[in-house]
Amino acid sequence: METMNRRRENLIAEVKSLPGTLVVDHHQGDLIFQDGAFAAGVYLVSEGLVMVGGYAPDEPRAVALAGPGDLLGLEAWGSATPPRYEGFARALAATTLLFATSDAWARALDRPPFRELVLSALADLVLDRRALALHRDRPDRSLAWTLVRWGERVDDGSRVRLTVPAAILASVLHLSRSALRQASSRLAELDAAQLANGHIVGDLSRLQELLEESVTASAR
Repeated sequence: METMNRRRENLIAEVKSLPGTLVVDHHQGDLIFQDGAFAAGVYLVSEGLVMVGGYAPDEPRAVALAGPGDLLGLEAWGSATPPRYEGFARALAATTLLFATSDAWARALDRPPFRELVLSALADLVLDRRALALHRDRPDRSLAWTLVRWGERVDDGSRVRLTVPAAILASVLHLSRSALRQASSRLAELDAAQLANGHIVGDLSRLQELLEESVTASAR
C-alpha cells in the first residue's frame, strides 16, 4: 500500500507540472462532469473523494470511488470523435482535481516515466475492481478493504474515516442497506471500525490484519 501511495503522489506531482494543467476545486455535492458531455480532457484527483456513477437503466447509480491519485474521465484519452464522458462524477467532499486537456495528456504520454506512472494508475483501477469482487461474499471484508483504500487518514494516520453516504457506499459495494449495516456491525464486533458522527471510522492496523487473514485463508 505504501508503494502504491508513493506512485500516486508522484503522478499527482507530474500532472501538476504539465503545461496548461488546471487546478479545479469542487465543493461537496458538485457535479464534476455529466454523462454524454464532451470529454475535453483527463482529470486526476489531488485531494478529496469522488463518486463515479452511471445509469442503470435510467436511474443514477454509484459504481466506484476515486481518491487522491485516481484518474477520471479517461474517455478523453480514447479514439472516439468527439469523445464523450460515459457516466458522471460527483464530489463527495471538498475535492481538488487536476485537469489536463486531451492534447497535453497525449504529449505527456510520449515520455516513458510519465507513461509508466499512468499505466500503474490504470492497473490500480483494475485491481480495485478485482479486490471488491474477491471480497463480495464477505461484506465485512469488502467494507474493510474500502476503508483502507479510500478512507481519509485521521489521528496521525492510525485511523481512517470514510465520509460516504450509506446509499452510495451500498451501491459501490453491491450490498443492500441492511447488509451494509450488518457489515459495519461485524467490523465493530471485531474492534476494527465504528460509526462516529454518521461516518465509519476504522482502526487502520486492525483493518489490515483482517484483510491479511482473508488472503491467508483464501490461499489454503
